[in-house]
Amino acid sequence: MTLQRKLQMVWEHYYMTLLFFSAVTAIDTSGLDTLCELKKMLEKRLLQLVLANPVGNVTEKLHQSKILENFGLKGVYLTVGEAVTDISSSWKPQP
Repeated sequence: MTLQRKLQMVWEHYYMTLLFFSAVTAIDTSGLDTLCELKKMLEKRLLQLVLANPVGNVTEKLHQSKILENFGLKGVYLTVGEAVTDISSSWKPQP
């Protein structure tokens, strides 16, 4: 089996990306734009982008820029554990 086929098999079962934001202490306009572009790129591939544990100033900037509205209720979590628990409970494996 080729490496390309192995990667394709992994991507068939991959449905989301979880970004752990606790180490991000500041974000500027460029970072916000990159986050939006990443979200759009993943959505084109039918993948979900989820943020976990955005802190202080970062949360404020995400809110001010209206990016949090784009993520919705299932797109931002206060902890990684909360994100994993919620997402895994709603995930249904495909046959």
